[in-house]
Amino acid sequence: MRRSLCILAPSRIVLLAGLAACGGEGAPSGARVGEGRDVVDISASLELLLGSAVRIGHQVDAGSEAEIFSRILDAQMSPDGRFVVVLDQVPPFVRVFQRDGTLAVAFVPRGGGPGEATSPTAIGVSNDHVLLLEPGRASIFTLGGQLVDERNIGFFPTSVARGCGDDFLAYGPGPDTEGTIVWLRSFGALADPPSAIVEGASPAERRARQRRALGGSSRLARGGELILLHHDARDPPETLTLACPDYRTVAVDTVPEFADPGPTREQRTGDGAIQQPPPAIFVGAAILDQTRILSAWVSGESGTRVMLLDEAAPAFHTSSQMALLDAQPGHSVLLEVLRPVPHVALVDYDAFVRALGLEPK
Repeated sequence: MRRSLCILAPSRIVLLAGLAACGGEGAPSGARVGEGRDVVDISASLELLLGSAVRIGHQVDAGSEAEIFSRILDAQMSPDGRFVVVLDQVPPFVRVFQRDGTLAVAFVPRGGGPGEATSPTAIGVSNDHVLLLEPGRASIFTLGGQLVDERNIGFFPTSVARGCGDDFLAYGPGPDTEGTIVWLRSFGALADPPSAIVEGASPAERRARQRRALGGSSRLARGGELILLHHDARDPPETLTLACPDYRTVAVDTVPEFADPGPTREQRTGDGAIQQPPPAIFVGAAILDQTRILSAWVSGESGTRVMLLDEAAPAFHTSSQMALLDAQPGHSVLLEVLRPVPHVALVDYDAFVRALGLEPK
C-alpha cells in the first residue's frame, strides 16, 4: 500500500546531562552499533529509578497465584495511566493491576470456549477494554473481565497497540480476501472486517509468513499521534512510524543490527564449525513525545539495549535486564524486569526521559 512519506526532525539529545540529573554515571562503553551509534551505559540511572518504582509481581503473597508471573508475554497501561494490564504465559492469562500495584481482577482461563484462550500472544488496552489476540482468534473484554465480543480471524497476531480512534492495531501475517499478505490491520468492532494498513510480499516477508513465528521480535506501540511498528519480517528489518488520523507513513528506519565490538560476529564451536550467534530480540517499543524507542535483549550480554531511532542517535545499554514495554506521557513508563523474578515496574515518565539523556517537554 503506497503512503506519503516525510521525515521527522530528530529530537534534541543531551547525552550526559540527563544522566547526571538522575544521579547515574553514564560513560560511553566504546562499543558501536549500526551506523555510528554510540552505546552508552545507563544502568546506574535506571537502577536509581527502580528504587522508587512501583513493582508488580516482585514481592507478593504466596497465596495469590494471580500476582506471580510465569513469563510476561505483553503488558500495557491504559491511556489514562490508571491501570496496568499484563498478559502472562499461564492462566489466568490477563491480570489487571491498579497504579499502586494492587491486583484488581484476573481473567481468561485456558480453554476453547467463550472468554477462554489456549495460546494468547498479545493484548491491546484502551481506557475501557482489553483486546486479546491469539492465533486465528480475537476477543474483547472490559477491564473488569467481562467478555464483550469474539470472532475468528485469518491471521497470526504477534503485537497489538491502540489505533488512531477507538480502534486497535494488530500486527501479524495473513492474507486478505483477495489473497494479499497483510501485516498490519486496524480493528474496530469485531463484527466488521479489519482494514489493511501495511501490506507486503517481499521474499523475506513470504518466508516469515511461512514460518508463522509467533512471539517474534516485531513490536508495535502508540504514543500521542504517532504509531511505531518494528517490521522484523523485512530484510533488513524496518521500523515504520505512522501518524494519525489516516495512518500515513512519516518515517522509515532501516534498523541497524546490534553488533558486538570486533571485526566479526562469527563464533567457532568445539568441532571447528562456524556458528552465527542469534540476533537481538526486540521486546519493547514506545514513543517518548516525538522520540521513537526500541529495546532488545542482546545475545551474549547481561542486559538490554535501548535504541533511539532518530538519525545518529545513540543506543543505551543496561546491565540489569530491563526492557521497555509502554510509556504514557504525564504518567509512567512500564518496564519488564527479569531479576530476581519476572515482574513489571512503573517509573516516573519525566525521570525516565531524563535517564535517557532527553529533554522532557
